[in-house]
Amino acid sequence: MDGQGRDGHDAEVPPTAVPVRRTPSFMAASMPPALGRDHLTAVWAELVVEKGSVLFADESARSVTVQAGGTVAIPPRVRHHIEPADDAVFHIQFYK
Repeated sequence: MDGQGRDGHDAEVPPTAVPVRRTPSFMAASMPPALGRDHLTAVWAELVVEKGSVLFADESARSVTVQAGGTVAIPPRVRHHIEPADDAVFHIQFYK
């Protein structure tokens, strides 16, 4: 998935953003509980789904299921949460 939500809005990591850190790969059972609750980041981030699927939802009513091999951009200061499927493997890439 390219980050397009049901409202047709596309969020994209700016081309000038530089990757600085990524989380380890998580599964539904191993992800930090905070990722499943509304939270925000101070920088651009990207959800990267390695296997299975992950539902991403944000405060603008953007809701998208990201399949394996797909990503979704997460703008700074936008409340969001994720809901991974039982078979999901994913990580978060942070940018500056």
